[in-house]
Amino acid sequence: MAILSASSLPNEIYLSIFAHLSVTDLLAASLVCEKWHVSFISFLFSNLFIKSSRQLTLLNKYRLLKRHSHLIHSLTLFKVHLSSQEKQLLLTTCKNLNKLTFIKCYNLDSDFLKDILRINKDSIEIFNIWGERNFNNKRSEFSSTEVNDELLSPMMEFCGNLRELRICGAEISDNILINLTSSLDEQESSGENLISDARDFGLSQDLLVTPPASPISTNTYPHLHSLDLTECFNLTAFGIAELFSPDNLPSFHSLILQHNPQNELDLEFFEFLADSFKSHSFKIIILNSKGFDEKNKKVFHTFARITKDLEILATKKDNVSVIKRENEMNDSEILRSFRISSPFMA
Repeated sequence: MAILSASSLPNEIYLSIFAHLSVTDLLAASLVCEKWHVSFISFLFSNLFIKSSRQLTLLNKYRLLKRHSHLIHSLTLFKVHLSSQEKQLLLTTCKNLNKLTFIKCYNLDSDFLKDILRINKDSIEIFNIWGERNFNNKRSEFSSTEVNDELLSPMMEFCGNLRELRICGAEISDNILINLTSSLDEQESSGENLISDARDFGLSQDLLVTPPASPISTNTYPHLHSLDLTECFNLTAFGIAELFSPDNLPSFHSLILQHNPQNELDLEFFEFLADSFKSHSFKIIILNSKGFDEKNKKVFHTFARITKDLEILATKKDNVSVIKRENEMNDSEILRSFRISSPFMA
């Protein structure tokens, strides 16, 4: 029987092993032999996690991003202050991304997001962005970039190959969801369709948002199967209902929503979704925090009853699950939720 040596294992095995090593151990392992060094470099750059501008500066100083740009398939930036030069560096080196994640980053702008999605439009399948919620509506120069319609809208036309989309901690409106399902042909009739669909779903016409002057995408998103809208409190039942219009999002089957009765995202609406779309899975998040209470006192005072009602709904519907939270997600929870594996996490 042939015996495999440590230097002849498949590269996938090395990557799996390296995922459990510290930075120090990784550096030591990379010196064992050429095979291990190549596998180390592949592991390090295939799932690149950057949490400081200093990391970007060093990667640029030693031309590591340019040298290994062909290996970068997943890029995560966590609380990074992006300068104009750093944005340009990422645009010139990250051209074959499968996954792109921004978590509470600073100095993001719509042009940069549009450009990096455009460059990677043929390969990108997963896009995640998490903003910093501000329940008191007081932002300062130390706040990360607010994730809103203005920031996201220009990039949406280059997201047609997405399988997963996470827009969390954001101040987005229904227009973002409407744009996910709009096509160029619907431009002229979009206003009439919005009102018609709202009546079909039994929603109040007062909840209607002003349709965009022109739809962002020229097609629907044929591959999109999951959408996460955690800590997005400005969305309404009407905007969510648009996702389920006939012929829209044919692969869509998983949705994470924030409970918010003020926008009719309530027990009755969730029960309607569960009954009407049995092949879809729905995860409902209900938040009980003092910050949220300042804007929505009614939600806070009825938290116990709402939680009980939703938990009962989850026991009746196989496609519904409920997450009860006392506070919005902190940084460590956010990172865990993205299942990021990197030696630079610590």
